[in-house]
Amino acid sequence: MKLSGISVALLILLLLLIMQSIGGYLQIQDYRKAVRRMRQLGNIGMGQKRGKVLNGHVAIVACDSKGIITGCEVLDGIGVLSRFHKKETFMGQPLVGSSIYTFLDIAEGLDKKEWKRFQGYFRAFEALEVRLDDSRELTREQEAFMETKRGKAGKKLR
Repeated sequence: MKLSGISVALLILLLLLIMQSIGGYLQIQDYRKAVRRMRQLGNIGMGQKRGKVLNGHVAIVACDSKGIITGCEVLDGIGVLSRFHKKETFMGQPLVGSSIYTFLDIAEGLDKKEWKRFQGYFRAFEALEVRLDDSRELTREQEAFMETKRGKAGKKLR
């Protein structure tokens, strides 16, 4: 059986689509594993920068309840063959042990072009800031609830 030129082109196109689907599936599985690993380290924030060809990335940052970074993993690279890897430093500073607020202060001082270059990281730090602020407000609400339930003297009311 001899294939014509159009048949060969369609067959190659079909094979490329199948490879793309398999690669996408593997990348999603890697993303899920990275999120599970990072959740074990504390609160997580995620951010992405979409790239045109080469410069996109997805950052997952974990921190404790005080905003101290406990871990960071980044997906950057070309295509579906790239995988998440640990990131130790960011902008010349160590990530683990640093505060998210330090990097948010750095972000305020950057020009627009430089901020866009590291947009995924800064969005992850901002997501963590929002999460931590929300948990603090929830704690105040819980304290107010407990005061109304127990009264000012701290006795339990029934």
